[in-house]
Amino acid sequence: MLLSGSERTSQTEVLTGLRDAINSGLHLPLAHRKATEDMGSRFHALLHLCRAARITRIGELTGLDRVGLPVVQAVRPAALSEVTALGRGLSREEAAVGAIMEALERYFAESIPPERIFVATADELGIAEGLFENLLVEEQAVDWRSRRIRWISGLDVVRGSRLPVPLELVHTCYTDPPPEYDGLFQRTTTGLACHCDGHRAFLHGLLECVERDAIARAFATHGFFDRTRIAITGLGDGVEHILSVAGCCGVSFGLWLAPSPTGIPVVWCQTIETGAGEPILALPTEGYAAGSDLATAASSAMLEALAARAGAISGARDDQTRRHYRRSRDAVVAMARQLIVEATPPTTAAAEPGAASDLASLIDSITSAGLGPILAVPVGRDEETGVECVRTVLAGARPFFELR
Repeated sequence: MLLSGSERTSQTEVLTGLRDAINSGLHLPLAHRKATEDMGSRFHALLHLCRAARITRIGELTGLDRVGLPVVQAVRPAALSEVTALGRGLSREEAAVGAIMEALERYFAESIPPERIFVATADELGIAEGLFENLLVEEQAVDWRSRRIRWISGLDVVRGSRLPVPLELVHTCYTDPPPEYDGLFQRTTTGLACHCDGHRAFLHGLLECVERDAIARAFATHGFFDRTRIAITGLGDGVEHILSVAGCCGVSFGLWLAPSPTGIPVVWCQTIETGAGEPILALPTEGYAAGSDLATAASSAMLEALAARAGAISGARDDQTRRHYRRSRDAVVAMARQLIVEATPPTTAAAEPGAASDLASLIDSITSAGLGPILAVPVGRDEETGVECVRTVLAGARPFFELR
């Protein structure tokens, strides 16, 4: 199916807008936040978009756990993938905005306009050999290049040029049976992100791709937990605050530095209750994060692990079943307790990995590590709020879903 001239023009404008947004933030510090940013105002501005996306409930889960760090859940009953989305932060408003943005990611990725989609084969489009092969379902790898599938235009971020991306790597219409032409690629939400502008949506998705690649490498690293644990002290005020609050409630942490060829810090965090008496949640939880520096990655991973506690306690997640809720006497929980609490922790902090100061240096680190090309697909945009959804694909990264 060929695109009309007006359709090509429209797609070119969308890609140009995303390219300009990314370029405008190339040299901003990775931790940059607009001085006028107010989470309360942003939350209220998003409410009309919640109605359009059919988010029917925004509920606070904080009180279900002892810890007290804010966790908020957004619910989209008509979602075609996960119905619930969790947000976390150091304020209720920040957690609420995070939950809404995560739900909106799937809303936009389920609602891609048909005029942006075209059907072709990889060979017809001249797609380079090996570009998407490691993202295929294994049994589909033989003749996929000659099969007609759906595509969407993406941006090669480094070259600044258009490059078609399989739609199956972008959308989240995870129905059974799958949509027509689907079934070649693994389903994953890695790299899908919403934010209040295209630059930050792309950055968020790009860091998630780096994180998932590093965690996939950690799964494949013999003796990972024995050799890469890092000290939990000396990581800044954010980590110290989380430790203080959670420690008072009998929650213990373990932190490990995941191996990333980019040199960007990626932290794997695990938590478990160790206080006296009956635990609120016997099973361990975990969180992963990549960050501009080790302290940022550690605090983000810790907050994600604590949010996972509240999500598990609520019992509302689609992907957690009876087997996730076993008593603390189970062997799995005992092994987790030994790993997090009883294993000898390091006595000194890990050497600081190479941090990226801005988006430009982050992109350089990723391409130098051979994880590129870096592809960004503009998925959707809300004109009233300026919210943008972008799917980032690192074609050379290790797929995390193979290990789950």
